[in-house]
Amino acid sequence: MNALSATNKRHEPLSLDPLDKRLCETFPYLWQPIIGVNETDPQWQTITKYPMRPRVLWKHWQDAAQIVGVRFCAETGYALIDIDRESPYHPKEDPNALQTMRAALETIGIYRTVLIRSSWSEGLHLYIPLLETVPTFGLACALKQCLEAQGFAIAQGTLEIFPNCKTYAKPGTYIEYNAHRLPLQPASGSCLLDDDGNPISRDLRRFFEGWDTAAAGQDLAELRQAISTARTNRKAKTRRSNVVEDWQRDLLSEMEDGWTGHGQTNHLLKTIACYGVVFEELKGDALAAYVERTAIASPGYAQWCRHQPDIKMRSTVWARAAEGYYWQLGDPPKRSGSFGETPSNNVVPFNLARSEDAQSRIKEAVRLLEAQGTLPATATARANAIAEQGVSLKTLYRHRELWHPLHDQGTSNDQSKIAQLEAAPAIFESDRANIPESPKPSDSKEFYTSEKSMKGEGFESGLPFFSTFHKQQTALRSTLTESGTLNQPFSPLERLLIGESEKETVTANSFPQPSISPDRDGSPMPEPGVRYSENDDPSRSRGG
Repeated sequence: MNALSATNKRHEPLSLDPLDKRLCETFPYLWQPIIGVNETDPQWQTITKYPMRPRVLWKHWQDAAQIVGVRFCAETGYALIDIDRESPYHPKEDPNALQTMRAALETIGIYRTVLIRSSWSEGLHLYIPLLETVPTFGLACALKQCLEAQGFAIAQGTLEIFPNCKTYAKPGTYIEYNAHRLPLQPASGSCLLDDDGNPISRDLRRFFEGWDTAAAGQDLAELRQAISTARTNRKAKTRRSNVVEDWQRDLLSEMEDGWTGHGQTNHLLKTIACYGVVFEELKGDALAAYVERTAIASPGYAQWCRHQPDIKMRSTVWARAAEGYYWQLGDPPKRSGSFGETPSNNVVPFNLARSEDAQSRIKEAVRLLEAQGTLPATATARANAIAEQGVSLKTLYRHRELWHPLHDQGTSNDQSKIAQLEAAPAIFESDRANIPESPKPSDSKEFYTSEKSMKGEGFESGLPFFSTFHKQQTALRSTLTESGTLNQPFSPLERLLIGESEKETVTANSFPQPSISPDRDGSPMPEPGVRYSENDDPSRSRGG
């Protein structure tokens, strides 16, 4: 949109005076204007009841007893930079500051400006005219970031930008941009200046001539790109600055508190190392020295830290781990924030560093106790003795293999187990020599369940097998009784043959009998070597 057409939306009647019309078109936003007296201290007041009409604005501008100022709406066709007389960037304080400022503006597409003296106070207003309107807040962000990149400090009473980077409003409210006084008001001391800062005119018409010339010299495409980049940078910086400031504050708080009890050394050394890398921009030996120096000077170090003899070594370990894990602000990340991705560098995980540190302390404590001859033989006493050297019991039982007595006897125990395994075959061979040979399958290869009727008919084909097996078990029982092994546990092979449980013992009345499976029709199988008659059939005796 053309900057001079911004007032077309208002449909307000304008004066026939060309300067009146041009003034109201150039500064179209008339909500909450400011009015003050034409003195050193204007005592500004904001008109909040209703917007000022264009013709009224022109009358206030012509009144030599008053000073009038306006604000910005959502889009603007200009901006200005306010340099106070007491500012370090004023030409009388720094002759090169204004030239540097103009050169900085060229980096965002602003190549022409209009310089005026704002009042008798000799402050400066550097106007930035545009041929088309641009987003007001975006232009404010672009100007602010452009000047700050060149080392200019934006601050009230020193160097101000209009429009300003206002804060976000709460839902249902609206925050106005800061207001500025209008240029070249009568008897205000405002005038047009040349490039050397010399007054050249108080004529408003000549001011607008310079305005049009400057507006035509801007690169709007480059400016719009700078505005887009500035908005993106502001969003990222706002999110990042909040997180980084909170993080820095938390780290400093922990470092200022120092030690408040035992078992805090590793955590505090990590905190100090992290702060040294990120915010002090240290690395290598300088970082390790910083960690050690800061730790020793921290409150509670002498009272609570149990690692004072090896604080130098610990500081070096944590400095190396932090340097591989963190990076200073502004540097490319050393690791990815995505879950499951493999780091691209040789990062030393903190858990691994802590584990290695704990194992080294346990080994050192064990060596010390062994050298003194005071290493206890029992597990509990040994754990307590090592714990007195500065290792927690929780850490000890996480690394039992480094100190537990069972691991001291590991070699002898393994040799004993191997000897027992080698002797086991001989034991089983001796048992096997005293056991009768197992019965052979029937030569006829006919099963006793092959006949249709199992009530004594056709049983002869399977009888020799069961008869032989029963005789062998009876002989085994007699052998055990005569040899005095009655009520003694069986060997593994004996239990396998007679089906006896490991916890049971043998008696004459409890020797196991062959199991008898029921027939297909539910009747019990006959005992080996016994023939039933029809009258003695167990199934018939039950009414079957």
